[in-house]
Amino acid sequence: MNTQIFLLLHLTSVILLSGATFAAMADPHPDKRRHFLMMSGTLSLLVAMSGFGLSGMLRIGFPGWLLVKLVCWLVLTGLTGMAFRMTGQSRMLATVAAGVILVALIMVTYKPF
Repeated sequence: MNTQIFLLLHLTSVILLSGATFAAMADPHPDKRRHFLMMSGTLSLLVAMSGFGLSGMLRIGFPGWLLVKLVCWLVLTGLTGMAFRMTGQSRMLATVAAGVILVALIMVTYKPF
C-alpha cells in the first residue's frame, strides 16, 4: 500500500478520535456511553493500526518521539471512558486532552529525540 493512504487514514482517525473524546466530555449522558465508547475504541484501533503501519512502511524504527506519541494515544483513548466516570470534571479532562494532543503534535513535527 501507499504511505499516503496510511497517512490519510491515520490523520483522519486521530481527528475523529479527538472529536469523539471531546463530544463525550461535552455530553456524558449514560445513555450515550456505549455509543461513544464503541466509536472511541474503533477509532483508537484505526489510529494504532495506521500509525504502526506507517512507521513500518517508512522504516523509522521506534524512536523516543514515537514512544511519547504512543503514551499520548493511550491517554486520549482513556479519556473517553473517564468522561463518563468524572462528569463534574469535564473542564479538567478537556484541558488534559488538549495538552496531550498538543504534545503529540509537537513530537511528530519536531521529532526532538
